Amino acid sequence: MTRVVGIRGATTVEEDSLEQILDATQDVLVRLQELNGFSPDELASILFSTTPDLRSTFPARAARRLGWVEVPMLCTHEVDAPSSVPRCIRVLIHWNTDKTLKEVRHAYLRGSRVLRPDWAIPPLTGPAARLEAPEDPLREAQGAPPETAPAPAPPPRPAPPLSPAPPLVVQPVAFQGEPGAYSHEAILGLFGDGAHITPCPSFRAAFEAVHQGRARAALLPVENSTTGSIHEVWDLLLSHDLQIVGEVILPVRHALLGLPGATLREITTVVSHPQALTQCEGWILSHGWTAEPGSDTAGSARRIAELADRSRAAIASTVAGTLYGLDVLARNIQDVAENFTRFLLLVPRAAFVTGQRAPGFPAESPIKTSIVFATRHQPGSLYASLAEFAVRDVSLTKIESRPDRRTPWSYIFYVDIEGDPSEPRVAQALQALQRQASFVRVLGSYPTRTLP
Repeated sequence: MTRVVGIRGATTVEEDSLEQILDATQDVLVRLQELNGFSPDELASILFSTTPDLRSTFPARAARRLGWVEVPMLCTHEVDAPSSVPRCIRVLIHWNTDKTLKEVRHAYLRGSRVLRPDWAIPPLTGPAARLEAPEDPLREAQGAPPETAPAPAPPPRPAPPLSPAPPLVVQPVAFQGEPGAYSHEAILGLFGDGAHITPCPSFRAAFEAVHQGRARAALLPVENSTTGSIHEVWDLLLSHDLQIVGEVILPVRHALLGLPGATLREITTVVSHPQALTQCEGWILSHGWTAEPGSDTAGSARRIAELADRSRAAIASTVAGTLYGLDVLARNIQDVAENFTRFLLLVPRAAFVTGQRAPGFPAESPIKTSIVFATRHQPGSLYASLAEFAVRDVSLTKIESRPDRRTPWSYIFYVDIEGDPSEPRVAQALQALQRQASFVRVLGSYPTRTLP
């Protein structure tokens, strides 16, 4: 039998501004909808209230912003009370439903969590977590016991220990280029000099080497701090079933490599990958040399060794110079000193078990999550999708659009997120994004490591 039940929520803001009030109120409304699964047409009414220190009122606009235009709403101003939480917004939703009161979920966010610790999201910890409906929430939040504190609940029985996930096997590691490439240098920095490698002539070949079992993983560059993204790798990642399990940041230190005994005065032509030439363009021009593009940095070094022409040099890593018997004529010749390349460690999605951690990454490494999604073709779709992260305080470290090859003049968006889907706020943001977007795929949650 359908009846009206109440759903309660509250949150706080840092300052008295309409923008903050609307953003915080929208966060509460979205959380309550996620927790209970109602649709706006099932709501009988919504009552909003603000504490007296908030003069920029009208929080009901947040519901209108969500498209809840048919629901009757009322905004009220609370009287001043000693036990009130400063800059607080409360919401009471009247829901036409057959659910019982015990099935209804409430949400208290930010500073308002001390009002109802049992309904706090995320839950409070410590002594405050055992309180119920306090008479003086500010006093109790500071650690003072309430005048009539309920008896603490018995501690929960510990869950049985989980079996550790099997170790993740990532070697041999495929990479694009020849031995001595910067990808090879990153592999050595991550796994040590004894790392097993599978050189591949192209990015696509590296993906195929993993799919065909000739390699257990691939380490591929996706972005340089100077020249930007390597779009081919992102496109291949979308079309192949590989998962990101680690990120490596490599400081790129370009070296000029020449034949043994050659000098800078003898050099007239410099060979390297186009990106390396771009990153060293100013240094090359300052010497009046001719830049000649090559397939990759290590291959250019090998070519210089084979040609035995003292007037030609390669821009590559010192590792390549050692492998191909070349002298280092100059070090750190990149135009921008802070030059870094970001690599992703990829494994077959079917080979990855939840809880596994790639070797070479310290346990305290920060976690990042990469996703790709497409929006619906309607005004405000991208804004609504990104707002799902903003209202939950989830930080985005990268967003980039790419053409959707399936539909002309349509685009997909690659986004990097700080955090792990095991965190409630990240999980809720991704779940909410599923409702906003036409397509969402999580490319992986992974640790990151910067090499020295």
